[in-house]
Amino acid sequence: MDSLTGVLRCSGVVYDVFRGVIVALSVATNSGFSYKMAYDTDLEADAKVNIFGSGVELHLLDVDNAANGGQVVYVKLYDSSNTVTVGQTAPDYQFRIGGGERLMFVLPGGVSFAGGLTMNCSTTAGTSGDITTDPTNGVIVNLVAK
Repeated sequence: MDSLTGVLRCSGVVYDVFRGVIVALSVATNSGFSYKMAYDTDLEADAKVNIFGSGVELHLLDVDNAANGGQVVYVKLYDSSNTVTVGQTAPDYQFRIGGGERLMFVLPGGVSFAGGLTMNCSTTAGTSGDITTDPTNGVIVNLVAK
């Protein structure tokens, strides 16, 4: 991860660095830079629990749903370090991403996830109905937190 040092300090390039990484979820930190990054190549309905390992302030959420041309997806964020029950635990935040879209949400003041940041993605909003349906193809998510 040391090779990321120069890139992390350059604004606007951070997210393209990870395009070559083929992993389900990776987190990059740097002692000279106070932000953490997480990247998931296939976010699904099953929750990824406490991805940063502690409480964080989320400053950027970048969601790429280009692989799902006609399918709307919902990225759901939970302030929790524990397992959430998808379909019963209400998300603290949810973001609608249209089919074939890539959207970036910049949160300049940061949004606090004091308990930890847990996330999942499904094809249905909210906590009722068939909210455990995975997107047909991989949804790529980049996060920057402090």
